[in-house]
Amino acid sequence: MSTLSRTIPTQGLHHITLTGAGRQITLDFWEGILGMPFVFEQPNLDNPDESHLYFDPGDDRLITVFCDETRAPLPGKTPIVPGAVHHIAFSVSQAVSIHLPEKMDALGIAHS
Repeated sequence: MSTLSRTIPTQGLHHITLTGAGRQITLDFWEGILGMPFVFEQPNLDNPDESHLYFDPGDDRLITVFCDETRAPLPGKTPIVPGAVHHIAFSVSQAVSIHLPEKMDALGIAHS
């Protein structure tokens, strides 16, 4: 029997990477609307034509976004396909959550 375990012991989530559109619209959303500080940028190591932007959601983890200036934002729902992200939920205070629908409507951001 092998001395290697069949499982990989994880210690938590380090980051999640999403596919975004252009750099500025990504900064405007994650930093400007959600208030997550922009941490740094590097090329996507798998595709040097893309930027890899890092944001701090405030919980010692990172959210990163691959940006490509040739990709336009796609309004509407994300396709339901295996491996796709269905949604991301953020913790906010009850006072903030009460006003979220009207704030998102005012910003033109679709929500459900």
